[in-house]
Amino acid sequence: MNLKDVNDNEIMSKYQFNNNNEEQAEIADTPAMKSFDNATRDVLSIVIRLCGLVLLFIGLGIALQVFNEALALYKDPANIERVAIAIEKGSNIDKSIAPLRDSLLGEDEAREFSEQTKNAAPAPTGIRISYFIAWVIDLLLLLLLARISLMAIKTGGELALYDSQIKRFAREVVQQNKKE
Repeated sequence: MNLKDVNDNEIMSKYQFNNNNEEQAEIADTPAMKSFDNATRDVLSIVIRLCGLVLLFIGLGIALQVFNEALALYKDPANIERVAIAIEKGSNIDKSIAPLRDSLLGEDEAREFSEQTKNAAPAPTGIRISYFIAWVIDLLLLLLLARISLMAIKTGGELALYDSQIKRFAREVVQQNKKE
């Protein structure tokens, strides 16, 4: 290859030839267009990274709230009583199971139990299904919130590292093209 061949290759890379009439046509990449594309990419990259950071911090906040709520339930399990009362008001599950409980206890014990519940506070003593259902629902909600917060943290971290992932992907594509 001589110098003339190298210059012809450079010219070929700068121009495209139309197969019909083989006239030279310049490629439409002007410096102004390249700078606009780069500026657009930079702005989008910044916006994506900021969204990722916001999502990351939201996920961390939710995770901390879930952790604090779990600790509060551990320290004072009586807090579940509000949920149990709401379940009982909505479903009347304890009242619907009362005839079954009365038949299992016997008539004398059932009368004593009904007298105690009438004279006592509104919350009946004994086994309450709504209390156990409240625990299950509360723990499932905490698990759901924890899972959502972990997904938000993961996605936010990926978006915050958006540019480095794109560069790594571009390197892998270039390497694949070199192998072929």
